[in-house]
Amino acid sequence: MGIHVMITGSGCRQYESLYELKTLLFYLTILDDKVNFSRVDIAIDDFKNQVIKFSRIHRAAVKGYFTSRWNKWDEINSRQCSTGEFLGRTMYFGSQSSEIFCRIYDKTLERKAKSEEKTAESATWTRLEVVYRKERARKLIYHIIDQNMSVGTAIRGTLKQYLRFIKPPQTNDTNKARWPSTKWWGQLLDNVEKLQLTSRREPKSIDDMASWLDRQIAPTIAAIVTAYEGDIDWLHQIIKNGASRLSQRHKDAIAQYLQQEVAE
Repeated sequence: MGIHVMITGSGCRQYESLYELKTLLFYLTILDDKVNFSRVDIAIDDFKNQVIKFSRIHRAAVKGYFTSRWNKWDEINSRQCSTGEFLGRTMYFGSQSSEIFCRIYDKTLERKAKSEEKTAESATWTRLEVVYRKERARKLIYHIIDQNMSVGTAIRGTLKQYLRFIKPPQTNDTNKARWPSTKWWGQLLDNVEKLQLTSRREPKSIDDMASWLDRQIAPTIAAIVTAYEGDIDWLHQIIKNGASRLSQRHKDAIAQYLQQEVAE
């Protein structure tokens, strides 16, 4: 069955207080076919409802003021029996059984239901999450590593690919594809490109790997060598250990590089 490791959101934050999370992901991608990313959740929190506002998104969804690659959206509410007050409000864009879907919910209500919030002063927290599973999760991780992409860019690029909130034009145009995006949605997704998670991943070359090491690992290596006063025996041992774990894609990249050297 192998080993299943789950790191929660708070676990990720604790890990990043000591190490780079991207470095961990890089080491896992090196193992390639020995590692499976079964699920990745990425969230955007709006603590003051300045951009991502649950009531505004709900109103737009009910009126149909959006376009989406997903073919359905669901709404799940829970209420207090005695008062009728909301205990939880959640919207789902896309099927929860699919490899990718979006969840938007009132985080303040959730915290109150868990007795984490004792007062009603801060009822302004909306959380937007995108859940990636199976092959979509795998492609997401490789996008982040191969393109040196931030997590924030990844989730916003995904949203730009799958969902768009719009406003009716002054004309009688019934084609929603031509309707303009709302100002707040444009603000959220400003300066990002659509993130494709269905295209075939191109194999990394040796030059790509060397470039990634230079960008991400070089400072760590420099710090260790400096602390060890120039001793690099530990690095030779790491390289020796890594040679025994080369995957087929690494061997293919080496063979391609050597062929190019001969041709030149």
